[in-house]
Amino acid sequence: MPIKMKTEVPILNDKAQFKSLPPAARLAVAVFGMVGLLLLIVSTRWAGQLDAAHFGLMLFLAVVTAHAKVRLIGGSSLSLLTTVVLMSVMMLGAEAAVLVSVCGVYVQTAFPRRRCIPHHIVFNIGMIALTVLVAGKAYHWMVRGFHPFTFDELVGSLVASLIYYLGNSLSVSLIVALSSRRSMFRLWHDNFLYTAPLFFLAGLLAFVVSKLIWSFPGITLMVALPILYLSYYSYRVYLRSLEIEKTHSAEMAELFNSTLSTLALAIDARDRNTHGHIQRVQRYSRAIAEGMHLDEREIKAIAAAALLHDIGKLAIPEYILNKTGPLTPEEMKKMRLHPRLGAEIISNIKFPYPVADSIMAHHERFDGSGYPNGLAGKGIPLGARVLAVADVFDTCTSDRVGSEEAIDRAIEILKHGAGTLFDPDIVSVWESIHRDVVSWNPATTRAYTHIQRATSEIKILESLADSIAGVTDVKEIIAGVGTLLKSSFPGCKAAVHVGEHDEGIPVIFSGSVVATISVYRPDEPLTEDETRLLTVIAEKISGTLNNAIALEAAKRQATVDQLTGLANRHAFERISKSLAGQHCSIVLIDVNGFKGVNDNFGHQAGDATLARIGAHLRAAFDHARLLCRLGGDEFLVVSMADTRTLRMQIRNFRKMIIWDPAHEPYKKLLFGVSCGLANIPADSKTIEQAMQLADERMYSVKTRFKQWASRVTAA
Repeated sequence: MPIKMKTEVPILNDKAQFKSLPPAARLAVAVFGMVGLLLLIVSTRWAGQLDAAHFGLMLFLAVVTAHAKVRLIGGSSLSLLTTVVLMSVMMLGAEAAVLVSVCGVYVQTAFPRRRCIPHHIVFNIGMIALTVLVAGKAYHWMVRGFHPFTFDELVGSLVASLIYYLGNSLSVSLIVALSSRRSMFRLWHDNFLYTAPLFFLAGLLAFVVSKLIWSFPGITLMVALPILYLSYYSYRVYLRSLEIEKTHSAEMAELFNSTLSTLALAIDARDRNTHGHIQRVQRYSRAIAEGMHLDEREIKAIAAAALLHDIGKLAIPEYILNKTGPLTPEEMKKMRLHPRLGAEIISNIKFPYPVADSIMAHHERFDGSGYPNGLAGKGIPLGARVLAVADVFDTCTSDRVGSEEAIDRAIEILKHGAGTLFDPDIVSVWESIHRDVVSWNPATTRAYTHIQRATSEIKILESLADSIAGVTDVKEIIAGVGTLLKSSFPGCKAAVHVGEHDEGIPVIFSGSVVATISVYRPDEPLTEDETRLLTVIAEKISGTLNNAIALEAAKRQATVDQLTGLANRHAFERISKSLAGQHCSIVLIDVNGFKGVNDNFGHQAGDATLARIGAHLRAAFDHARLLCRLGGDEFLVVSMADTRTLRMQIRNFRKMIIWDPAHEPYKKLLFGVSCGLANIPADSKTIEQAMQLADERMYSVKTRFKQWASRVTAA
């Protein structure tokens, strides 16, 4: 009976149409169909006087066993119809056996109707008719008549089995090869060679059963059917156990390959400069290996080496991997260790094909100028030579995969290096097939995306740590964080505000909100991952920002008078250095009768009075550069206003003090203020000189006020 391969070729695909087959395959089907029709006609005419009982028995067994198949290892199948057909050859002759086999094959391929494909029927009938006729003629040529039992009959049954096997397997291999444009010998070798013993077993079984039928005709049916079924069932159980073992081995191999792939993708994802590199290099390397018509073992070895060729980078510091500029000689020396480290890392993995050598040598060059061992020419492993071409091509195109300009430039680089850097034969193969490969966009799994995102987040947090390390100025920290946020969240508006605000991510330190991060995207809201990253950024900057805010607060407190909220003498001393060479005015103020306030109303009243004087200073000198309490009841104003404006502000200030209702009880103490004004450079050249002159003028005013007050009291 015909063997069916479980393979994705048109001749065996249930959905295939005859017109979709290649011309050579259609011609082969037509030839087999015509041969089958001719042999069927000839066999009908030359079958002679048939033994109706035995012919009916064989026909019945052929129909019954047509769908009794044993699945073979590798996806093929073998039917019990084989044994029945060989029995027909031995008992009825070649022509009658052709009729039995055609009936069995028709039932096998035409039913059920939903899976009936006409050109399958035509091919299988032609193939089985030709095969059975040749096998039958060979058997009867060797046996030459009926004998109860001879060695010739046993040998004849084995010869018929061999011819039957070759006819089936070679015919199916031929039609599959024509349909898929694959090697006929390779198909036969991989899918049918191992089935030969089964056909010989079927021939021996047919020989034994045929002898039983002739020797014990009365009980033949009762004996033959159980023997056939028992043989079928026992072998089916045996093959099922083998298939289970094979499936388990395949699953373990797939698990092994998946684990390696996942590891390689994780390595690839952590390198922000080469995302997708491993996938592309594996794709290119496999395509080159297939284009060179290497066997499956070599293709798998090269694909595995491509997957793991950069695993040695696990031992390379990230600052070297992610460096955008040229590497220093020391960094390059470290980077060049990764092929050897990669080979050492996978040395304990028991691959069924050579992988470590290709990983070790994938940076060797054809002229011997590569590293780590300076190999040259064919002394470089084939897998390494393939990897070198794929690796360099991807490096030249990784930023613009699919760009015609980048692809053409990369091919020119490879062609220029052929014979010196690269194997010219491999470059030639890649040049001829690359157009069908580089358009591939690697599928990004969800896990791969998560690894990329996690790696990106790590880089963002590292950049954040670098940008705020050692910074104590709040504005600088906010500016650095804002710049990082804008670069990390494209299309977003980002800002950091000191203090608590209604919208944004709070920056919390010790349970208190010290600032708020605000990131807004006009087109769409932030994702959960982005919000989570902002929360982590807020946690990372909370300590540094809180310390900077506290430091600035401490600096402010060191330069602020706690009673009045004005600047203190220390603040004035700091600002006075920056006033050198500038046009400004100094106003010195002294409170009149302040000692009497303390003596008669208490120090709390005196403190309240000083606080109110500070408030009046802010109101009167609203655009002053500095409002300062020098100490006790002395105040100072630094202003950039002109002298006329300042004199008006001084008069208004004195009126505020005198007419303040809170100061009504102090009028009998002659409560008020004395002011002295000096201008730089009109009155003096330096701050010190201006201070001295303003002080003299202030005390002059104070003296005149005391003289006036004495005359008023005497009167």
